Amino acid sequence: MKNHFLLILFIISMPACLAQHGYPEPPDSHKRLFYIQHSKNHNTYVYDANIISNTNIKDTDPIDVYQIDYKKDGTREELTGLQRKMAYGVTFNKVGENKFEFTLAAYPEKTLTLAMQSGKPVVTVNINGKEMELERMFLHCNALGTNVSQIDFYGRDVKTHNDLAETMYLSR
Repeated sequence: MKNHFLLILFIISMPACLAQHGYPEPPDSHKRLFYIQHSKNHNTYVYDANIISNTNIKDTDPIDVYQIDYKKDGTREELTGLQRKMAYGVTFNKVGENKFEFTLAAYPEKTLTLAMQSGKPVVTVNINGKEMELERMFLHCNALGTNVSQIDFYGRDVKTHNDLAETMYLSR
């Protein structure tokens, strides 16, 4: 899947607080980093910080990734091995105290950063030269769910704190 990506970035304006039409939002949490939804179904892949002593991120396993299965009344389920290896899993490196760089299995070319900021875990990603505090992503999939044509990123501009939405188009 990772060989299917060609990066074409541009910024569009759309409020980051709006969910995709008809999609449930996962329950809020003080550990929430971001979540991913896709056009195939309403299941949601959630990324929470593994926080210890309320102020530190766990060095050996900084991110808890799981699925909320909205087909089964919103129950939490662990990722399958295939989901973790090919799509939603993370690979991380500690780059400082309470600071990690990581990539998603499906797109290792895009680096994200996890850090504690004002006592809260935050993920940032550079989008078209701007730093975005990531809140969620939405994947536009084909009918079988085997290919992604575009990814919508939603969050806030780190410098201006304005809502920011960006679409990354992918080719086969």
